[in-house]
Amino acid sequence: MILRLPLVGLLTVVACGDPKQAPGARKTPLETAIARELTAKLGVPVTASCAMVVGLPAKCEAALGDGTKLPIEIASEQREWAWRVAGLVIETAPIKAHVDATLGDLKIAQQASCGGKHAFVERGGRLGCKLSGGGMAFVKFAEDGTAALELALDAASAAARGELVTPERDRELTAISKALEHLEGESDGEEELPPSDGGVAKP
Repeated sequence: MILRLPLVGLLTVVACGDPKQAPGARKTPLETAIARELTAKLGVPVTASCAMVVGLPAKCEAALGDGTKLPIEIASEQREWAWRVAGLVIETAPIKAHVDATLGDLKIAQQASCGGKHAFVERGGRLGCKLSGGGMAFVKFAEDGTAALELALDAASAAARGELVTPERDRELTAISKALEHLEGESDGEEELPPSDGGVAKP
């Protein structure tokens, strides 16, 4: 069984930023700036590393203490570097609380587990939370920053919805799910959040 339900007022999008750091002769100034800024915003220790080409950073990545990797986009602006997380860093506690509350409202005796304190989600991607009954809760983030919650309450549905799919396959699976739910008389309400700040944390 798959249910699509409202996702209201629970997202805390806590990353990206683009503070600037003048490049120096050493490898570390940009890495230090990224790590320092993300540590301050996320409230957890963050490290950063940049691959260098001809003495200049070509690709950067940040890492949280729990191993979560954050790809970093960098851009040269004359003698300065601008950077931002290439996606969304989501605080998982509000997500879990909302999923648990939704399950309770539906009289479903299950709980969600959404991993560590933070999770990285690509734009247009989704966050998966395991349900104690073997299913999954998916929070899908649209390109415009809106989000929707989908519950796959049994293991079979979770496996089908949890596969890595193309946008075309995702639409196909969604259409199949809606058709099945209509036949079974299940509710298929879906409500979107208003657009967020695009994943850019306010200072």
